[in-house]
Amino acid sequence: MKKKSLIGIITGVVLVPVVVGAILLNFKHVGVEDNSAKRELAEVNSQTTFSIDDEAIALAASSDTDMGLRNIALSALDAVNDERNANGLSSLKWDGNLEAASSVRAAECEISFSHTRPNGKPWYTVNSRVQGGENLAYGFDTASAAVNAWMDSPTHRENILWPEFTRCSIAIYAANDGTYYWAQEFGY
Repeated sequence: MKKKSLIGIITGVVLVPVVVGAILLNFKHVGVEDNSAKRELAEVNSQTTFSIDDEAIALAASSDTDMGLRNIALSALDAVNDERNANGLSSLKWDGNLEAASSVRAAECEISFSHTRPNGKPWYTVNSRVQGGENLAYGFDTASAAVNAWMDSPTHRENILWPEFTRCSIAIYAANDGTYYWAQEFGY
């Protein structure tokens, strides 16, 4: 009996760390940027000097060719619109200007996962004429996973269900390590 207990203990001491290590290696980190990123319509309209980062937009447009990721982003917008409709709100329309801004922001999130851009400027300075709100996420492989994470976060849910937003675009940037970075941009 003592021999079997000793073998069980030794097996547990060796096997448990191996199993836990294997689980951790396969665990994919995911997350959302929890700070609020929204500008009121009055703030957007009262802005006298606009920021448009033409260079970043041109770079994002030249490298944004993955139609599979764009289709996932379009599916995410469908899921967002399902949430809005379930809450008595109208659907958001896909917007090309916001798509360009979201492509820039998704790529920037690999460098700095924040509502502050890698150059230190606020998130909306990609195109301050159109960006009214922003949701960020990383590590989610499906539209439903990203949208569910946003809906589970009060600040992201507020942006998705903000009744004044009428337009939206979502971009997904695939980093070299396979991590997806998501940027959802909202407009009035």
